[in-house]
Amino acid sequence: MKKIILLLIAVFPIIVFGQKEKDAEILLNNAANKALSYKTIDTKFEFTVENIQEKSKEEYKGELWIKGSRFKIKMPHTITFCDGKTRWVYLSESKEVNISNINKSDDLDPEDRFLIDPISIFTVYKKGFKYHIAGTQTIKGENYTVVSLAPEDISKPYFKIKIWISEENDYFSVKYFQKDGTRIILQFTDFIFNNKYKDSFFTFDTSKHPNVEVIDMRE
Repeated sequence: MKKIILLLIAVFPIIVFGQKEKDAEILLNNAANKALSYKTIDTKFEFTVENIQEKSKEEYKGELWIKGSRFKIKMPHTITFCDGKTRWVYLSESKEVNISNINKSDDLDPEDRFLIDPISIFTVYKKGFKYHIAGTQTIKGENYTVVSLAPEDISKPYFKIKIWISEENDYFSVKYFQKDGTRIILQFTDFIFNNKYKDSFFTFDTSKHPNVEVIDMRE
C-alpha cells in the first residue's frame, strides 16, 4: 500500500502539470484564433520598460491598428506604417521617415517584435515555447488567467513571458522577463474590432510630404 501511495505522489504532480499545459494551450489557441478572426483590430496600449538593477522605468502610451499583415503604430513623436512588406517610421520632431523591408525573424527581441510584427504577439507561443497556467489574477474587478511561457532555446535574451488573458479570451497584458534584469510590459485597453480602413491608411506616401527627409534603408 505504501508503495502505491508513494507512486501516486510521484506521478500526481506530473499529471497536474500536463493538464495545466493542455489547458494553457487551449486558452492560448482560443485567444489567438479570436484575434486572427477579426478583419481589423484597433487598441490602445501602454508600453513600459523597467530595469530592476538600475531602478529605471520608461513608459509610453500609443495606439495600434492591425489589418491582416498591415499595421500602424502611433507613439509619442513616432508613427510606424507597414503594408506587410515595407515599413515606414516617421519621426515628427526631426521630420524624417526611415524606410525598410520587414524582417519577421523568430530571433527578434520583444520590443522589435512588437514594432515589426505586432500580430505575432498572439501566435508567438506556437513555436519554441513550453507553457503552463501560472494562476489567476483580478485587476480592477476583471478576472484574468496568467499563462507562463518559457523559451526552449536558452540563448534567448528573455527567460520567461507572462500573458494575462481575460475571460472573453482577449489579451490584457504581456510581460517579458529579460536576463539582464529588464522587464518589458505591454498592456492593452479599449479594443475595437472590424472597423473599416483603406489599405492607404497603413502606408506613408512620401510624395505627399515634400518637407520630410526620406532615408531609404532597403537594399
